[in-house]
Amino acid sequence: MIHARKIAGIVVVLMLLLGIGGCRPPSLLSGPVTSKDDAIARVTALPDVMAWIKLVQTRSPANRIVIDVDSEDATIYTVHAYELVQDELGGHTATFGWYEVTRANGVVRSVMP
Repeated sequence: MIHARKIAGIVVVLMLLLGIGGCRPPSLLSGPVTSKDDAIARVTALPDVMAWIKLVQTRSPANRIVIDVDSEDATIYTVHAYELVQDELGGHTATFGWYEVTRANGVVRSVMP
């Protein structure tokens, strides 16, 4: 189940980057959040996240970007943005950020200092 969510998160990021499927103009990325995919799209659309994605793709194309809903409750989705780093020891994860996305209004708040 967790693996499937990570794959879904990667697919959403790729669709947004390629301008297909789930890509929506910024004006539609407002209002209530209705799904995990919507929460991931809100985080992916943040300027600092988009810049990080481009940086990883340019400097470390072997690494995989993952933006995934880690947990949720009745009011908030918690989203984890990280990369799977390939190195000589096999690899590790490197967190870029943690975000809370409020279901009621779609506000995204960074929760990683």
